[in-house]
Amino acid sequence: MWHGSSGDNMRKNIGVFPLLALYLMVVGCASNMGDDAQVESGVSPQWPPAPQLARIDYLYSVSTPADMKISRNWFGKAWQFIKGKQEARLARPQGIHVDSDGRLYVVDTGQRRVHVFDSKHSRYFSFPEKPVENFEFPVGVVADGNGRVYVSDAATHLIHVFDSFGKRHVASIGGNHLLRPTGLALRPGSSDLLVVDTLASELLVFDTGDFTIKTRVGRNGNQQDALHYPTNIALAGNGDVFVTDSLNFRIQILDSDLGFLNHFGDAGDGPGSFSRPKGVAVDSDENIYVVDALFDNIQVFNRSGELLLAFGTAGHSAGEFWLPNDIFIDGNDQIYVSDSYNSRVQVFRYNGQAIQ
Repeated sequence: MWHGSSGDNMRKNIGVFPLLALYLMVVGCASNMGDDAQVESGVSPQWPPAPQLARIDYLYSVSTPADMKISRNWFGKAWQFIKGKQEARLARPQGIHVDSDGRLYVVDTGQRRVHVFDSKHSRYFSFPEKPVENFEFPVGVVADGNGRVYVSDAATHLIHVFDSFGKRHVASIGGNHLLRPTGLALRPGSSDLLVVDTLASELLVFDTGDFTIKTRVGRNGNQQDALHYPTNIALAGNGDVFVTDSLNFRIQILDSDLGFLNHFGDAGDGPGSFSRPKGVAVDSDENIYVVDALFDNIQVFNRSGELLLAFGTAGHSAGEFWLPNDIFIDGNDQIYVSDSYNSRVQVFRYNGQAIQ
């Protein structure tokens, strides 16, 4: 049924028809080009290389929703074309997280947004949907199993809190207690939100119920219980905490009570050393993965700090990086790396074979 002036509506829709015809022609051509572009030659990278037993396999890269087989329906595509909107695409991905339902959250500092790729339900969106005060330089992200999402903002000293998987802003916390919040983690089965404060060289624990500070550890320095420009954080299955102690060129290991246990790493330009350590993550066998932005690779260590494997090199092809900065490993041992200046997230898989 038509509403309003029939003459006005007719004139408006007559203008749409040529655009719709053009869309159909372009989409037809684009579909053919897309099919050709998706033909891959050769073998996907693996580490160590064949014929050795692969411990790490390259799977795919994500720059757009289509890369995760998320697409609009026919009408949505047509309307997007008519409105002149471009397909969503990563610009400068940084912090990444995958929630318990498989949603991939990617902080995009270049666009000051968080992209959400929900391949299970074939949905994509980004947030904030509406302007949020003091949302200026998002860096880290973490989400719980109930749709609550936390985003650190390094410029405004805040943690922004969203509900409904990022669709509704509910609070901004920590402004009086934080200097430059970066890495975030949630402790399973508790109300603990762990926050790395880079400038304060501290690790803080907020209560997600009332947003009060429960505890804080660390001090500036290079001693056993000190940090110097820490950036990222990861939790192991046993509750241990791993912190990238960036300007000490090491990884700090803390127990579940945030007592300092051990550390490994030093400054250098050879295997096993660090130059610009960034993201840290732990797989199901408690192998520790460290992203080095200057080496453009990921080094894998055991808990004693012994180097087990390294993968990646500088470049733009599969398995190559340009200033990577964060890493996340999900419950299926899939490894997500934010490949910042290649404007993508690369996805790998740990095969579950002990790396030796």
